Amino acid sequence: MSALVSICIPAFEQTELLEKCLESILIQDFTDFEIIISDDTQNDSIEKFVAQLLSNRAYRYYRNTPALGTPKNWNAAIEKANGRYIKIMHHDDFFTQSYSLKNMVNCIENQNADFLFCQTDVWHFQSDTHYIHNISDRDFKRIQQSPLLLYFKNSIGAPSTTIYKNTIGLRYDENFKWLVDVDLYLQFLNQSKHIAYLKEPLICTIHGAENQVTGQVEKNKIIQIKEHVLLFNKLFHQIKNLKPFAEFFDYLFFEYRIASFQELQSIVQNVQQHEAFFKNIIEQLNRGRKWKYFKKRFFESRYNNYIFKFEQYI
Repeated sequence: MSALVSICIPAFEQTELLEKCLESILIQDFTDFEIIISDDTQNDSIEKFVAQLLSNRAYRYYRNTPALGTPKNWNAAIEKANGRYIKIMHHDDFFTQSYSLKNMVNCIENQNADFLFCQTDVWHFQSDTHYIHNISDRDFKRIQQSPLLLYFKNSIGAPSTTIYKNTIGLRYDENFKWLVDVDLYLQFLNQSKHIAYLKEPLICTIHGAENQVTGQVEKNKIIQIKEHVLLFNKLFHQIKNLKPFAEFFDYLFFEYRIASFQELQSIVQNVQQHEAFFKNIIEQLNRGRKWKYFKKRFFESRYNNYIFKFEQYI
């Protein structure tokens, strides 16, 4: 008989972080789950470590040779899942409470939801500081009614904060690294499925640890420009109002100093699908530079993030 929940762990090195993840799983009050580990480490360090730590617990381990990379490794773990629910857990994330999984399962079943996410305890590894990522009831209703808002701001958070029905058949688009989670959430919400939100930080995600993909792509000009254009192209048929997207790309191109359409085209070749749209934005980039600089500073400031909380593209 299959377990109710498949906990899918895409792993890559860092046994000390994986240990924290696995130990948080082993203390869960809810026990009707299977553990699936898809490992991109090109030696047996994770395999041996897991065999020792999980010596008294059934699990399934797979080493990828050659390494699949993200997000292909995430999909590899999910595709091996037999449970009714998919619970992805990155190896550097962990449950904050022994009842975390129980509460998530109870909520998704009691609300007859297809997809659930919870608040996140975000741990900044280098400074050893924490903050709680959460959204208001108003913002939750907004993303239910207008999923495209996630394009401008990932209100849901990291994949480890989610649990969803295996029957949905969601997979991460392997063309993305930075926007891979946003793309998946939009896939789901655009199917008009039932989504639930738990107002408790049941998951801790680590930010700034060594070898994290986030740190490698967060300020990478090529990836940021390319993926935002690709996702825009993917969503274009759903967009009814182009104005906020034009403002967003004006902001993005200004930040990364895109000087011409030719430069943009050298970064993402299929930008010509909406050539007139992007050319118009680039032609306007030098207008109101001081005002754009001020807006950038304000919207990214801690005063706005923690006090005013104005949304730029809503």
